[in-house]
Amino acid sequence: MKKVNLVTAVLILILSNYILAQGAGSNGVTDARSMGMAKTFTTSSFGIYAVGKNPANVFQDSSKKVELILPIPLPNVSGAVGSNFISLDEYNYYFGTKVTGADGKTTGRLLTEQDKTKLKDLFADGGTVFSDIHVQLVSISIQPTKAFGALAFTITDRISGLMTFPKGLIDLGIEGNLPNKVYNFNDTQFKASWLRKYSFSYARDFKIIPKLFKSFKVGASINFVSGFFYTGLDHIKTELKTGEANAITGKGDFLAYSAFSPDFKVKYNFVKDEKKEDFSGTPFPTPAGSGVGFDFGISTMLSKNFSLGFSITDIGKIKWDKNVAQYSSNAAIYLDDLSDKAQRDTLVNRLTGKESGKFISSITTQMATALHIGASLKVENVPGTMLLALDYHQGMNDEPGNNKKARVALGVDWYDLGIFALRTGWSVGGFNKFNWGLGLGIDFGVIALNFGSPDFQNVVSPNKAKRITFAFDSVWRF
Repeated sequence: MKKVNLVTAVLILILSNYILAQGAGSNGVTDARSMGMAKTFTTSSFGIYAVGKNPANVFQDSSKKVELILPIPLPNVSGAVGSNFISLDEYNYYFGTKVTGADGKTTGRLLTEQDKTKLKDLFADGGTVFSDIHVQLVSISIQPTKAFGALAFTITDRISGLMTFPKGLIDLGIEGNLPNKVYNFNDTQFKASWLRKYSFSYARDFKIIPKLFKSFKVGASINFVSGFFYTGLDHIKTELKTGEANAITGKGDFLAYSAFSPDFKVKYNFVKDEKKEDFSGTPFPTPAGSGVGFDFGISTMLSKNFSLGFSITDIGKIKWDKNVAQYSSNAAIYLDDLSDKAQRDTLVNRLTGKESGKFISSITTQMATALHIGASLKVENVPGTMLLALDYHQGMNDEPGNNKKARVALGVDWYDLGIFALRTGWSVGGFNKFNWGLGLGIDFGVIALNFGSPDFQNVVSPNKAKRITFAFDSVWRF
């Protein structure tokens, strides 16, 4: 395999996430039923679907004693890819339109001052592209008796990444090299990872204060996490200042890390050994890191049809200790002659840390810790049965699938319509700002199929779409 530096690794991982595209975090993809309800799940996900969301609801008031999620007839897969700032129409207008001049040559669109202002406004809240794929490989929940409670075991893969383009870079690209302007890149973000989580969950109705609560379910999960790759920026404080006569001064200041499974045969540019090894593809790579996390949840019923719930998910950290590389820069920048190769090379080195790479013993990253609070109301005989659910989600960090901006979601599950269930929902806040969810469930008794998307507005108006999101799964119940 050819040598790669961190910049190359970043590009490879972003592209691979788009082609491929941990719990749910506060914004991440989840199961098809919850996705159809605009990612509402705190008191409205039950049984095996409650793992990673609110483990208290792994226990359920049901005659079914066993639930299984298997790759047949439908695997449990959900994914999202897109951005938070630009639609397909906007992309085509600014970057996809070609103009033929009087000389017959084809060039890009010549932006007016109004165009430039609108383009900069698109990045007002940050220009982030992301991808997120969630696959539940196999899951089982068992509830022998209501007195004993419920047990669940799940294996889940998540490949996710995000990259935020700095506003300073956009300004520099639009305005050009104007004199006496300062451009900083402090808002740049990049993180990508592949995690596999083995979750063991237990939940039970403890019947606390029965005069007040019809049920008082408490649940917890312990999550053993294997990490197969991680790459990301720890911080970037790079700043450039343009001067007279096209001179550029400033400082390159950033710190970034990466870690890859030994099976991937990634070779860093600072490793001088010229021996070539091919990428080793396997469904069970040697982990590059590992960690232990916890989920905890409570779900109560104040009446037969009204529930309140609370959970906190993915409390924990991951220690990466295989093939861990560090790239950094903290040096002055000066460029006054673009034709001078030595100056250009120095600029690239100090902006990217190209020649600073080295192995280190380990790094530690956080899991996508998030808080969830919810309430639900069951309405019967409407016809069928309708479950109305309201959630508040708060991420504790900005790990992939998470966001520190609060998100509020309202979801509806309308079931007992023969074998069908219709789902919809609306979500505001968080990374995506607004979602309209729509989903369908088909219940054959022993097996149920689910389909859903929290971004159905993009199906109705695809040219306005900023992202593509999908989910489907099947569950066996006995």
